[in-house]
Amino acid sequence: MNSLWPIVIGGVLPAFFWGITAIFQKQSATSATGSAVYLIAFGAVCALAGLLAALVWRPAPWTAEGLGFAAIAGACFAVGTGLISFALFAYGVPVSKLAPIWSCNVLVTLAIGAVILGEASEVNIMRLAAGTVLIISGALLVSSA
Repeated sequence: MNSLWPIVIGGVLPAFFWGITAIFQKQSATSATGSAVYLIAFGAVCALAGLLAALVWRPAPWTAEGLGFAAIAGACFAVGTGLISFALFAYGVPVSKLAPIWSCNVLVTLAIGAVILGEASEVNIMRLAAGTVLIISGALLVSSA
C-alpha cells in the first residue's frame, strides 16, 4: 500500500467531510433547529453509520474497555458539537469565525498524546512548537477577519 493512502483516508477525507459538516451544522442552526434536536439527528445518523460499517467491515471483537473509551469519546464529541450548535443557534455566530478556533483541537490531541500516551519521543519538539504558534496565530487571524 502506498504510504500516502493512510494520510488521504485518515486525514484529508475526514477534514473534507468535517468541513462540510460544519456548513450543514450552521444551516441546521439557521433553520431554527436547536442544539438538542441537532444532536439527536446527528447521533441517530452516526449510529446508523456504525451499523452499516459493522456490516461492511469485519468488526473487531467488542471489549468493555474499548466500549468504555468509545463512549467517553462520544460524550466528549457530543458536548463539543452541542456547544458549537448552541453558539450557532443562540448567538448566530458565523461558522467561519468559529471553525478556526475549534480546529485548534489538534493542539489538545497533541498535548494529551505526548503526555498521557507517551508519544512525546515520537515528535520533534521544535517543529511542534513552531506548528503550535502557527496554528494559534492562524486561528486568531482567520477568526478575526
